[in-house]
Amino acid sequence: MKNRTQKESKPVAWEGTNVGGLLRHVKSGTYYSRISVGSKLRWESLRTKLKSVAEERIREKKANRRKARMAGVAVRSGKMTFGEAAKIFLERLEKNPDISDATKIYRQKGLKKLNATWPQLAETDVRKLGVVAVRDWWTGMRASGTPYVPPGAKSAIRNSTGMSATTANCALEALRQVLDIALESGAMVENPARHRSIKSARRSPARKDLPSSKNFSAMVAVIRSSGAAAARPCGDMVELLAFTGARIKEARALVWDDVDFKREIVTLRVTKNKDVRDVPMCPELRELLTAMHERRKPEPGDSVLEVNECQRSIDRACKIAGMKRITAHGLRHLFATVAIEAGIDIPTVAKLMGHRDGGALAMKTYGHLRQEHAQAAMAKLKFNL
Repeated sequence: MKNRTQKESKPVAWEGTNVGGLLRHVKSGTYYSRISVGSKLRWESLRTKLKSVAEERIREKKANRRKARMAGVAVRSGKMTFGEAAKIFLERLEKNPDISDATKIYRQKGLKKLNATWPQLAETDVRKLGVVAVRDWWTGMRASGTPYVPPGAKSAIRNSTGMSATTANCALEALRQVLDIALESGAMVENPARHRSIKSARRSPARKDLPSSKNFSAMVAVIRSSGAAAARPCGDMVELLAFTGARIKEARALVWDDVDFKREIVTLRVTKNKDVRDVPMCPELRELLTAMHERRKPEPGDSVLEVNECQRSIDRACKIAGMKRITAHGLRHLFATVAIEAGIDIPTVAKLMGHRDGGALAMKTYGHLRQEHAQAAMAKLKFNL
């Protein structure tokens, strides 16, 4: 019989890791960060059960803490105005070599629109900014503005009400990033602009708008047989984007010297984050590039693609093939979807696509595909008992 006076040992709730400040909740399997902010230890869920993703996220959090300390901003008694945080945001934006000039201009416009649609925001103490205030601003901003009227049209396009989604999202992202700086500095305990209730409409899973393998082949066949002068080059571009997962800008910069047929690797040198990355050739990509090379007999410095744009060809082909429209950038999502369905793990897919987050974004966008793949694989599992 158990001695009642003897203390029963409690089950272990947390499991340490070899990364400082990174712990795993044993029951849920979720990773948490434990980082000092000022004189307090802050616990925060990293919202992942993958250690590689958790390590990347906690490294980013630690780097943000260091940046906040190095900024040298005196936050007296924990106070910081939105304008002070915005000043740091603009300084970091200007000095960051990993952000393109176009992205910098986009984010500056977002901040400008934010200040224009939220009077007195710059002088407001960030601690006074809550979810309700942000939601009220978001709702009012979306309702403001003028619906888009195409050139030559007599009325606004259908479903165009108030400010465009692109402009509104640009301003919201600026608000989020500025308040992230206030959060890093210890002036806030949470970022209200990142609350899930601000934008109730969730992003649809990437798979819904993507063609099946049969439809994709039909679309490419329509493009190549259109009879247009650029029919074949446009077909080449469509397949190259789908087989590599490259962004349009990355594909345009490809030259034949970047194509290594011996190692079966395509090297993308001009990338969004300026990190050179290698994409192994799948059989379809190798066949495509071999046919293109034999047909053109190019020099090493010649561009792989003969056209810079293929969206018009895609739109026409989708209409003729009776399938849902897909964008050229959507072919990048098609690449990720096919790769995951083939059994490639999400961190590897993220690396092939040029993500730096260890798979966090890919997990958010394509996580449902991994679950579907796992369920399909388990359905085939049998035990011979």
